[in-house]
Amino acid sequence: MKRFVPALLLIVTMAPGGSVNAHTRSESYSHWYLSGNSITGTVTIPLREVMLLYRVADAAIPPRKLFRDHLIANVSIHGAGNACSLSSSNILQAASGFVRVEVTFECRAAAPDLLRFRAMFELAPAHVHYAKLHQDGVEVGEFLFTDTADSWDFGALESGTSYSFLSFLRIGIGHIAGGVDHIAFLLGLLLIAGSIGRSIIAVTGFTLGHSISLAAAVLGYLHADSQLVEAFIGFTVALVALEYFLPGRRQVTPLALAGLACAWLTGIAAVALGYLEIRSLLAYAGFGVFAACYLLAASGIDENDGKRATQLLFVATCCFGLVHGFGFAGFLMESGLLGTSLFMPLLGFNLGVEVGQLILVAIALVGAILLKNRAPAVLPQIVAAGLCGTGIFWFVSRTLS
Repeated sequence: MKRFVPALLLIVTMAPGGSVNAHTRSESYSHWYLSGNSITGTVTIPLREVMLLYRVADAAIPPRKLFRDHLIANVSIHGAGNACSLSSSNILQAASGFVRVEVTFECRAAAPDLLRFRAMFELAPAHVHYAKLHQDGVEVGEFLFTDTADSWDFGALESGTSYSFLSFLRIGIGHIAGGVDHIAFLLGLLLIAGSIGRSIIAVTGFTLGHSISLAAAVLGYLHADSQLVEAFIGFTVALVALEYFLPGRRQVTPLALAGLACAWLTGIAAVALGYLEIRSLLAYAGFGVFAACYLLAASGIDENDGKRATQLLFVATCCFGLVHGFGFAGFLMESGLLGTSLFMPLLGFNLGVEVGQLILVAIALVGAILLKNRAPAVLPQIVAAGLCGTGIFWFVSRTLS
């Protein structure tokens, strides 16, 4: 398995900076309502994305106000070639882990016919923004804003301009490079898999788990708090990295107890500091117990019992996939995309990310062949330790966000 590490490490190193995300990738969503010469938009964005603004802003500014100001500075409406004026802006109530802002523009010369959206692109070039246009209570168009496509001409709606399933599939494939913690988790999976066959089983289990939780959330059977999901995604990265150090260790109980303590103490601290409600402790307690049991089970399997080890790998990656799947589902639920004509394009985007994941694995395999027997023996341990530390940092920082 050592030969996989240099290639995957190169992928992580080359991944563009910006938002750290997994299946809740760097994205936002808006509804725009036309009424005569005015237009009102409600923009929804995950709170974790807003945190990126503090790279260039005063840390004393509350995140919701910070995003409102950023949105006002980076969104403009035009009518007949003339810029429209902002008449009002309000911070609206949103679900936990999200920020929602409403802006209204008035156009004096003519009705609004062009929307320019540049919010978040300077800090996160891989960011995507889904917009829908409504008039007289009817949806009349939809558009996907990217760093290279930041202007929407409403007049183009009459010509039938639209985005196909395949176009969103291609965007999803290209967008996976921005999912740093998803790539980190994939690297951790390949580290503990140990072979091409087990790597395929691990990725398959992860995809299955992701698909189950996404479908359950979309159909309304389950709901997960987005802040907790993002935090636990970081914890899964640390957990798979920690498992790499289990083979050959006689005393695993201290590691298992450390994982349990990390989850419990982080949850308790977050509640004590007012970042989480006390009921959230149940999730942290459960995840801590799962982490301890998982590490003990992994260490209790004989190294020569390949069948049981493979079965545990598949079950564990399914469980990890359940956590990651709730990430993207959380955004879908909050943004109001379900049951609309935009659902199929989003499905194409999500499938594109899965294709991108397979491309990353393929690149790793090619790199493994080219770098076979050339990687330092200590490199896997360094990478695993780095992933573990990074995952814990994500876990704590997202809990306390």
